[in-house]
Amino acid sequence: MVVALAVALVVVWAPEALACSVCFDANGERREAFLATTIFLTLTPLAFVFAVVWWLRRRARDLDVIPPAE
Repeated sequence: MVVALAVALVVVWAPEALACSVCFDANGERREAFLATTIFLTLTPLAFVFAVVWWLRRRARDLDVIPPAE
């Protein structure tokens, strides 16, 4: 019953979902901005993870160089 109601609601409201003014633009200006933002938001976390891993590897290498205190 719940699944049938959910499917009915999706079918009724589906045409309104196509009316998103941000996701599509005929002249392409907004589309390019949307694509650039998508790329930026995808690469930012990856760059952060890469920077943390790089820093940890460099820190571990620096600690291996220092002789242990006796």
